[in-house]
Amino acid sequence: MLVKNLKTDITWAVTDEHGARLLRTDEFEEVEAPKPKRTPTKKSETDEIEK
Repeated sequence: MLVKNLKTDITWAVTDEHGARLLRTDEFEEVEAPKPKRTPTKKSETDEIEK
């Protein structure tokens, strides 16, 4: 489970049990895992030569 500290803006990975305790306070909120950004791969010069 990921929880975000609203005062510090830091996101922590915690166990579900610990996260449930933190979420009872107003200092934390549950967040979803960030989706990785997809970066296009660049063709290298060696790729062009091999073709």
